[in-house]
Amino acid sequence: MFMTEDLYKRAGVEDLSEFYRTKFVSDEVLDARYFRALDRFDMRFARTMWVYDNVRPGSAVLDLGCGAGMLALLKRKGVTLTGCDLSEECALASRRNGYDLTCAARLTRLPFADDSFDYVASLDVLGHVEFKDKDAVLREVARVLRPGGVTLHGIECTDRRALKSYGEMSEEELRRFVAVDGHVGLEEEHEHAARFRRFFPHVAWEPRYALCLSSEEFVKQRDEYGLPFEPDFVDYLRGLSHSERRAFDMAMGYVFGKISDLHVRLPKSGLYVLVKASDAPLGPFYNEHRDRSALFNEAAAPALDDAPRPLSLDRTAEYDDGWYEPNVLPPVARWMRRRGVVVFQASAALSKLRLDLTTHMPDIADRPLGLKVFLNGVPLCDFSLFRHGWLELELPVPDEARSGTDASGGRCVLEIHADRTWRPRPDDPDNRDDRELSIAVCNIEALG
Repeated sequence: MFMTEDLYKRAGVEDLSEFYRTKFVSDEVLDARYFRALDRFDMRFARTMWVYDNVRPGSAVLDLGCGAGMLALLKRKGVTLTGCDLSEECALASRRNGYDLTCAARLTRLPFADDSFDYVASLDVLGHVEFKDKDAVLREVARVLRPGGVTLHGIECTDRRALKSYGEMSEEELRRFVAVDGHVGLEEEHEHAARFRRFFPHVAWEPRYALCLSSEEFVKQRDEYGLPFEPDFVDYLRGLSHSERRAFDMAMGYVFGKISDLHVRLPKSGLYVLVKASDAPLGPFYNEHRDRSALFNEAAAPALDDAPRPLSLDRTAEYDDGWYEPNVLPPVARWMRRRGVVVFQASAALSKLRLDLTTHMPDIADRPLGLKVFLNGVPLCDFSLFRHGWLELELPVPDEARSGTDASGGRCVLEIHADRTWRPRPDDPDNRDDRELSIAVCNIEALG
């Protein structure tokens, strides 16, 4: 059932680092600055929260196969966060996403000294490691862990009874299977536990995702892997709007968390396993260092009067429902509907606003996109976008826009209006994205 390099090439993949870059560098990212406390219930982030609740504050953590930086949320706990990935672009993306140090290297030869980390974690990585390299990767994990350190992994699995072996697949079947997730070394759940025991005397594992999946994962598992979910239920999921899928994922994530909290052992699923291992006796499998206070306590915005640097509104402002949750790094940006509002605190010394924006609207060369920007109801600019690419705006703040700032306790309201929106790939029958988008905005700064 294991995929060899020859089989991988048979599926049309020649450059693994390029393949991983295109698969993972633009995925949605859990930057610590943009994570909302309510997202702790989102099914899409369940694996991240399992790691978050098992990591000790102030520790040193290595994210193995960091991708674009899904574990950046750990920075909320004051950890020193290092990332290592096969792709240089993924490593750079994680660095921009808040990691303290990142590098590109083969996971079989980690560029770190012995006993460097308290934790080594990975999510959706070991299923992408070739079978012949798995032991070498785990040997490196054991080497860079400090005595008593813990390694935490979320690993995609297979069930040989439900899937053809790679050798039995036709070239088309193999190509489609690899195109979904790029697996090169899927094993069954118990095989992962046995492999870890070669390197760690203490190993615990739990099968997960037998009951709870995100709406997107339900559809993918049905369409791409042929899992026997009821067709009418999958059709129902296909028909959900963006907001309805969000609600579904929140409910699934809430149940997933309760299963963990109540220590309910799920049946074998053939989908996913969580593994925790160490050279010392293990603590609780779930919530060993659970402290979520940092998810709720945002740092107060610094005063602008004597601030040596601009105030980042990406970190401190409030965004209304005219924005979609931030994604795509680099850079992390929020997509706006037709109108978006940003509320922030500033002093009367506010002199400029600066922000980056772009659009993917396909017809702006023939039909420029009109934009208007207001601060406290006062127009700052009125312009049109007629080409793609990032545009940096620096907007002087007139006296009338900041005249009431002190009287309102420093509250400022930034508004951006677009003259129209568009939907990505509206004619694609497989596209489930029903968002109405205008521009993406990031790096909003207020200058005193």
